[in-house]
Amino acid sequence: MSGPIQSLWRRLQAHGARNSLPASDGNAVQLLESGCQILEASRNLIRGATRTLHFETYIWTDDQTGRELLELLKDAQTRGVQVRGIVDHFGSWASEALIQEARKAGLNVRLYHPIRIRFPWRSWMRRNHRKLVIADGRRAVVGSANWADDYNSEVNPNHYRDLGLELMGPVMKDLSLDFAASWTRAKGQPFSTEDLPASTEELPSQAWIPRVPIQVVSSLNRGRQPIRRHLLVVLRQVKQRALVASAYFVPDPQVLRALTRMIRRGVETDLILPGTSDHPAVQAASRATFGRLLRVGARIWERQGRMLHTKAAVLDQEIVILGSANLDSLSFRRNLELNLVLRSRTLAGIIEETLERDRSRSLPWDLEQWHALPFWRKTLQRVFYALWPWL
Repeated sequence: MSGPIQSLWRRLQAHGARNSLPASDGNAVQLLESGCQILEASRNLIRGATRTLHFETYIWTDDQTGRELLELLKDAQTRGVQVRGIVDHFGSWASEALIQEARKAGLNVRLYHPIRIRFPWRSWMRRNHRKLVIADGRRAVVGSANWADDYNSEVNPNHYRDLGLELMGPVMKDLSLDFAASWTRAKGQPFSTEDLPASTEELPSQAWIPRVPIQVVSSLNRGRQPIRRHLLVVLRQVKQRALVASAYFVPDPQVLRALTRMIRRGVETDLILPGTSDHPAVQAASRATFGRLLRVGARIWERQGRMLHTKAAVLDQEIVILGSANLDSLSFRRNLELNLVLRSRTLAGIIEETLERDRSRSLPWDLEQWHALPFWRKTLQRVFYALWPWL
């Protein structure tokens, strides 16, 4: 496997060098296997921050989870921590009172693309969908969980299914610079990142995986649609196996062609998607692609029970992609997103085991099942897929 992996990693590094996607070696990571763990790690970073606390979230809800985080941020502000936060206005529309309370407490919180009467229509669909917490420029949490009870199993038994990472090491400089660019995009006052640490601390526990190379793929990187272009490079280079979990799967025609070509090359491909979706139109559009993918040999699974909100992929059993971006046009063409690409056989194995548990709770699709769908249902799915630029 070392030959194909080395080739894939070299291609990703070369693509990153041409397109300003920063990469670093010598990082340490630990997997956060649920939204609850992501939120707890975020709370711990807020509690432990001594100088700066930076965060981005799409949804910050005025509920028990959101209130707990607000109180922790207030405590951090009281002990002298400089707090900077970016909250998407559309995603957190119903929680404006909570955000105003945060501001009154002295927290420097910016609303991304605040919606007003004169708000440009072309910006309505351009949202900040990133999920990031950085404490003191030394440790970070990246994942798919928002700040709400919907992602917290401690208070909600029907919580969404998420994955995330906690990180230390040289990647912190890349993440901090990326947050600074996002902060400026949200019309925040620019700040210095000159004193950021560049080395990994002593690992807190055996759950941490050392010496992990990481590439940061952000919507704020140079060029148009950097996450989509990076994905196309990946799909052309995978040699043996691809395991993909995506909350919203509506690949545009070019990405769908790249997927089918990858599978035709003999790449063993498993797609784990939601069986129950909070956006039925998106699920219908997603299912419109199933016939084409099943015909070329893809295996498609729909997770039952809780809503699958994970955005992760394991490629050739050694490359991991994890972050906030879905496989749809909103993530590719409109939203601000943040993905990490990591090279670690250990991490890849752990995530495969985690996703295997999701697959064990899933129902498979096959061609016979697809052909048995009523004509009207297939037609409806095609109609929704025709709306892919807006899904």
